[in-house]
Amino acid sequence: MHKPSIAASRNKFKKILSQYVKHQGLDLEVTLKTGERVTLSKMRKIEGDHVVSRTARGAESSLAIRDIRHLEVFVS
Repeated sequence: MHKPSIAASRNKFKKILSQYVKHQGLDLEVTLKTGERVTLSKMRKIEGDHVVSRTARGAESSLAIRDIRHLEVFVS
């Protein structure tokens, strides 16, 4: 049985992640490779290979997609 390449898996993950990022009614929590858990704000978008999240006060944070190990999606 043929396993998909790592690059193909990353591209598929990025495509799925971008679908969830677009829907602001969803709460997204990511677990990074370091074990840190981060909840993304509702104002978020994908820029290149990063997820950029902005707070209501204008603070901005950026996470590299390659550093994300796990994604959890919640309906709010």
